[in-house]
This record gives sequence, C-alpha cells and structure tokens, in this order.
Amino acid sequence: MTASVPNDGHYYVVLNGDIRGRFRTRSAALATYRAILEESGYRPSQPKASVDPARETVERYMDDLEAYWTESYRHQRRGGKTMYRS
Repeated sequence: MTASVPNDGHYYVVLNGDIRGRFRTRSAALATYRAILEESGYRPSQPKASVDPARETVERYMDDLEAYWTESYRHQRRGGKTMYRS
C-alpha cells in the first residue's frame, strides 16, 4: 500500500506514477506486472561468480610467496667487515 493508490483491498500495478491496472487477485496483478516487464525489455544483470574463500586465500599466499622469492635477492646479507657479527 502506498499513498498513490486507494486503500480499498485491491491490488494495483503502478508504473511511473500511473496506475496501469486494478485487480482483485494478486496473481492477476503479477501477470500484468510481468507483461509490462517483458514489454520493457529489462533483463537483470547476471550475478557474479561466487569465489571460494579457501581458494582465494591459497592464491593470495602463492602470490605473496612468488613476490618474496622474486625480490629476495634484495634482502640477502652482503659480505664485509661485520659479516659474521650479529
């Protein structure tokens, strides 16, 4: 129930503020609604593929591991006077 239709116990189909139909049964109102929807050509967007959290975690770990070994040469100790001191 909204302010744009009367409170008389009937079902209404409203499009852009215009009443498209008044029905005694909900199924008749839904049929009209679906027909209007079909006419409009509206298609809902496809839902995104669900991502498995476990797989995502493993992929993130492997990416981090690859990044570490790609850059590990930068973190190695160099020789020199204090090479064996802590």
